[in-house]
Amino acid sequence: MQELVVKRSCERRLLQGHRWVFSNEVESPLKAFSAGEWVQVVSASGLRWGTGYVNPHSLIACRIAAPPGTEPTPAFFAEKVRQAVAFRERIYPGATVYRAVYGESDGLPGLVVDRYDWAWVMQTTTAGMAAMEPVITEVLVHGHSARLVLARNDTSARTLEGLPLTKGVLFGAADNPVDVALHGLTIRVDPLEGQKTGLFLDQRDNREAVRRYVSGAEVLDLFCYQGLWSLVAAASGAARVLGVDQSREAVERAERDARENGLSDRCRFQAGDVLDFLKRSPRERYDVIIMDPPAFAKTKSALPNALKGYTDLNRRAMLALRRGGILVTCSCSYHLKEDAFYAMLLRAAQAAGRSLRLLEARGQALDHPALLAMPETRYLKCAVLEVR
Repeated sequence: MQELVVKRSCERRLLQGHRWVFSNEVESPLKAFSAGEWVQVVSASGLRWGTGYVNPHSLIACRIAAPPGTEPTPAFFAEKVRQAVAFRERIYPGATVYRAVYGESDGLPGLVVDRYDWAWVMQTTTAGMAAMEPVITEVLVHGHSARLVLARNDTSARTLEGLPLTKGVLFGAADNPVDVALHGLTIRVDPLEGQKTGLFLDQRDNREAVRRYVSGAEVLDLFCYQGLWSLVAAASGAARVLGVDQSREAVERAERDARENGLSDRCRFQAGDVLDFLKRSPRERYDVIIMDPPAFAKTKSALPNALKGYTDLNRRAMLALRRGGILVTCSCSYHLKEDAFYAMLLRAAQAAGRSLRLLEARGQALDHPALLAMPETRYLKCAVLEVR
């Protein structure tokens, strides 16, 4: 394994536990390395920082994955995945649906693995981890009894590493739908064609938290996708729930899951643009509004326009709430930091003539743990607010 020498400028960050080395922090000539090559990361003074892999064509030139001297063997990956899965089984006893591997937070940068019972979905976003897909597939099949392993490598993050956008079956046959148990419900998942890897698992704990606010309530679920927030609300005693999403296909899946779980009498869905729906919505109509929009700011340069969109959306939602109603509002935009998120909500409340009482400040689910040294691993904001 070659050595990658890094500059002193990044040593403090690495010492704190950050796991990225940027291209302008590398002392070695990057053209001497191939994309995905595993290296030993060392300082100019000879201090060994760890083992990682390189991409000379990426802004993030190296990602550290393990202590110095570690070899990226099948046994190494098997142990990393075993530790990651054991953590999920500890925090969600008996669960068969969870994010099994969350990149840097599990010591496997560039890798996400989600479990849907017997189906496991892998996403690799870096050249170094893409080369390890056959090894990781073997780990899932022989170490975790996966009957189906899928690749969802259709995320735009791969383009930054010069990787193609693809998806497909790595092991088994994707002939049958995957019905999983989640939130005490039976949910049908399409891990090959659904958004992300099939479901939005990062909101799992937040959906559970909302149960305490919806009993007897009229609930509006915006950007509902497959309707998990709606179904949890209906199953928790909401009087009526309406879910709205622009995807007709997602709405049809939500309607199917509502029927299968005996919730169609209280839970209905409609396809349409959320902002247009709010513009037409009567004021003070709902007791609880849930908003889980897609990322408005996928880049830092998009943040100013995204903030305008978030502000207008939340203002209109506040107007549609009855006085004393509950707003559950989220942002998965990493570039929208937490303080800016709450400042935006204050502006929206002022524009709506409302005041806010923060009941819960929440984030991503426990199976998406964030490294304290890497703010990049923390992205989801979820505020539960009383609107007065």
